[in-house]
Amino acid sequence: MNILVLHGALGSAHQFAPLLATLGPSASVLEFIGHGSMDDVEEAWTIDLFAQQLERTLEAMDQPRIFGYSMGGYVAIALAARRPELMSSIVTLGTKFEWTPAGAANEVKKLDASIIVAKVPAFAADLQRRHGAHRWTSVLEKTAGLMRGLGDAPVVTTDMVSAFTLPVHYGIGDRDEMVSIEETMQMYRATPGATLSVFPSRKHPIEKAPVAQVAAFIEHVQ
Repeated sequence: MNILVLHGALGSAHQFAPLLATLGPSASVLEFIGHGSMDDVEEAWTIDLFAQQLERTLEAMDQPRIFGYSMGGYVAIALAARRPELMSSIVTLGTKFEWTPAGAANEVKKLDASIIVAKVPAFAADLQRRHGAHRWTSVLEKTAGLMRGLGDAPVVTTDMVSAFTLPVHYGIGDRDEMVSIEETMQMYRATPGATLSVFPSRKHPIEKAPVAQVAAFIEHVQ
């Protein structure tokens, strides 16, 4: 089974090296435009921009299982609404589905580069490793714009997934500080045939999740 991993907002392939080593050669990571080693574009980042990139990638693959962490899951669901034949199934983990102007504004407040440097310098250093010292602040700024856009006009809705025939498995940590169990369950209940896993004592950052457990989750869900 081929597996394509999609990272979250501010993410890159750098975060998933231990997971790929566990999953083996059948797994790969798609870095979204402007993230990690991928060139950026002049236009603003949107879910549709990343979904189009994912579409082009999948057209050259043989219906892999998609593992979408956080924003990656959102992009996969958005594409599946119009091109479900490109993938065999979707597994999400920690994907935020409930977007409002107030909620987006709250997330954007966390993306101030000067505050990150002052208060969480280790995170600032990691963002520089992921995206390069020359553009990590641009990644923050363009991600903020993407989130504001989602707050004003969410792309993925319960109505959208209500017509799905593609297998979808939703995963959420019970201590996720960004994504609520309630919003995840709302999507799960709206998606025909979907399944749901709630992980105890799990917060949002993928780096803090046990690699073997995440790999088993991806490989063995039906």
